[in-house]
Amino acid sequence: MTDYYRKKVHYENIIATFDDVLILPGYTDFSPFDVDISSNLGNYKFHIPILTSAMDTVTEEIMAIKMALLGGLGVLHRNCSYERQLKMVRIVKRARSFVIEDVATILPNDRISKAKYIMENYNISGLVVVDNEKKVCGILTKRDVPYSEEQIKNGLVKDFMTKKVISIKPGASRIDALNLLFESRKEKLPVIDDKGELTGLITKKDLAPEFPLASMDKEGHLLCALALSPRFPEPKQAQDMLREIDNYVDIFFIDVADYFKSADIQGTKKLMNLLDSDFVLGNIGTYEAAEHILTKSGFDSEKFIGLKVGMGSGSICTTSIQTGVGAPTMFATAQVADAINDYNPKIALIADGGFKNPGDIPKAITAGADLIMSGHFFAGTEESPGFIDTIAGRKVKVYRGMGSKEARTSGYVTDRYTEGSKMLAEGVSDYVPFTGDLAGVLLSLKEGLINGMIYSGAKNIKEMKKAKIGVITPTGQRETSTHDLIGKY
Repeated sequence: MTDYYRKKVHYENIIATFDDVLILPGYTDFSPFDVDISSNLGNYKFHIPILTSAMDTVTEEIMAIKMALLGGLGVLHRNCSYERQLKMVRIVKRARSFVIEDVATILPNDRISKAKYIMENYNISGLVVVDNEKKVCGILTKRDVPYSEEQIKNGLVKDFMTKKVISIKPGASRIDALNLLFESRKEKLPVIDDKGELTGLITKKDLAPEFPLASMDKEGHLLCALALSPRFPEPKQAQDMLREIDNYVDIFFIDVADYFKSADIQGTKKLMNLLDSDFVLGNIGTYEAAEHILTKSGFDSEKFIGLKVGMGSGSICTTSIQTGVGAPTMFATAQVADAINDYNPKIALIADGGFKNPGDIPKAITAGADLIMSGHFFAGTEESPGFIDTIAGRKVKVYRGMGSKEARTSGYVTDRYTEGSKMLAEGVSDYVPFTGDLAGVLLSLKEGLINGMIYSGAKNIKEMKKAKIGVITPTGQRETSTHDLIGKY
């Protein structure tokens, strides 16, 4: 039995939190520009190993889109109906792609005047020419439109279109499309299936990497993640809705405060049989819970890709106070990381909650995490749901725990905590400062992680897990914070 990560956080003596430890400096023999903070979750690669929490005051479609564009992942909350969830995942999945699916087309016998009108009014530079059976037979661009008014008025598309169409098969990569466009010196590339039918269009403009670090699937769509109850829906209508949602989701995050329960495990197995997407399970907080899930639960090894850890650490979570039970994220990360190393190193570990400062992120990774998840960092951003309010001249936004009485009134997350417990709130609702654009917040977190890795002598996430950790005393905590100042600190 491995206890490498648990020994790091002195698990035999204390239940460590982020504030209880510091990473020890290491030897650095590389340039700061060589640091790689990318990490994997199953087959998905994230250039920024940061996820936003599945909370109704943190992640809806706007946040999820922006996080994916910037290289992370936003996990959509489930505190709403299946209809609303379907709407959110559709918006995220259709937000960005280098393949245009709704392609403007025209018939060969249509007049040039019609083609010119469409291009001018819809601000597009070309049309794919298809016959009545939707088979591609040519392409017409602005450069093909004649100058003569007579020809424009009476000429037919088939007489001016380019008949030899350079095309590409569905599922081709961005690199393949770029290479073909360059070799053919074309600006548009119809996507044509084996039947000769048009399925999409790729343009040189759409291939431009405006967000080069974006988290995307194989088709070039943004990655989409959604929180999911472990309770299996028995009504057929609910199952059908989940299957429809599944068409747009890459990763489902099982979303309960304490996942180490027989009912939740059995419900998840049924959900895995129903749905095709990948699964992250959580939350858990001990080696024993991870060991059971990894060795005795019988999950589909192709779909089970990650574990989410931490119980009671969130800034708006009161589970540990209300129940006396908890597993702070730093402690839980070390516990589960050892179990993963012992039984299935392919499983990714997500440290969830309790983060207050950028420096907490490298601490979590040193304790064995592959990625981190936070609501606190992002609740005050422009992209989070809700409006910006002003209190005492200060801009704020509402941030609430999913166990708060305000969040639970919807009835959609009653199974996230102890079912049947109607009176005991395990979260609070309050205001957080407005922090501006998500990109700025993410940049600060990214730089905190990079600088922490440089000081530790770690070039990548794998090396960061080898960094050493020391326990710091309460006196040391005060010393490492700002002190002995007469100003606002």
